[in-house]
Amino acid sequence: MNAITNTGISLDTPAETLDRFLVGSTAYPGMKRIYGDNINVNPNSPDGQFINLGVLITQDMLQFVASVYSSFDPDQAVGRGLDQRCAINGVIRRAGTYTYTPVTVTATQAVTLAGLNTAPDAPFTVSDAAGNRFVLVTTYAFGAAASTPLVFRALNLGAVLTVVNTITIINTVTLGISTVNNPAVATTTGTNEETDSILRLRRARSVALASKGYFQGLYDALSNVTGVTDVLVLENITNTTDANGIPAHSIWCVVAGTASATNVANAIYLKRNAGCGMKGAISTNVTQADNSLFAVLYDVPVAQNLWIRCTGTAVTGSLDAAYLKTSLLADLSYGIGEKATASNIVARLQTLAPNGSFSVEGVSLDGTTWTSLVATTGVNYQFVPASARTTITVV
Repeated sequence: MNAITNTGISLDTPAETLDRFLVGSTAYPGMKRIYGDNINVNPNSPDGQFINLGVLITQDMLQFVASVYSSFDPDQAVGRGLDQRCAINGVIRRAGTYTYTPVTVTATQAVTLAGLNTAPDAPFTVSDAAGNRFVLVTTYAFGAAASTPLVFRALNLGAVLTVVNTITIINTVTLGISTVNNPAVATTTGTNEETDSILRLRRARSVALASKGYFQGLYDALSNVTGVTDVLVLENITNTTDANGIPAHSIWCVVAGTASATNVANAIYLKRNAGCGMKGAISTNVTQADNSLFAVLYDVPVAQNLWIRCTGTAVTGSLDAAYLKTSLLADLSYGIGEKATASNIVARLQTLAPNGSFSVEGVSLDGTTWTSLVATTGVNYQFVPASARTTITVV
């Protein structure tokens, strides 16, 4: 039965909808009640096709009703509907960012290239072989024949990856421009817009802050600060300084990301337990209700170099070492205190290149001693991979 009650929504299945068309009820008789049980309703008959079309239309409408009903539940809503439900709780979807990369443009004569700043004029556009398009950020005028690196932005929002020497296609054909190329890696790799699943989790944690203890509430409050990418909260409930150097009855917050010190300090101040001590090299004042200043202490993680190496062999086709390296680094990140394992790196490479076989893998703290697993020097350290410390060899 199609109904919305205090227990939820109830909708007919395809079989039940078909039964309504064929049999119906005394008040609303179906085809067989009207014309008799002997009518031909086989799928290849005119009546059968008419009935099946009616069932399909009805089911499509019911599914639309179900999607509208579900959109009012933030745990089931998707897309724009989810954004609207989360906004009620003051939680906004984290937007994606663009990839910016230098591209060397070679001109054979004086010519002016339009940038994004000249809208609505179309900007000068280039692309790579994969079809990723990049637009010139700022208008540039060549006074004579020359080659110069210019900043381009990916046309599409999100994690658009670039590989050195692949942006060579001129989309905006312009007299006087002979070649384009990207001899260097991207200066900024974009990030994808926050997914529905992650937004749902963040909203759920946000509305549960008030019902949780101080420790969990503090962790979640810091996690929801704009710009924060990872959080470590440690507490010492003993009467003496512990092994991590946390004073007695104190907390230690380590916060990664680009969040402002003021926002981080406010989150700690609002959620810390009264009278609780703090550890940290960063001190930020928070103005209290009586206008006095309260110093909040916390730390940012210590960046630790990580060396990575791996050898790949193509089982079928070929492997592109530059592409694998760039894509791996764009996808690879570590949390505060998180260990690095070679198996995780191989799994990511295998996803990037299913046609490859990878071996002789390893991770290292110094680039000399290699192993399958390494741990950070301290709980507040965070591994930072880099192109100069990553070697992908294709044989």
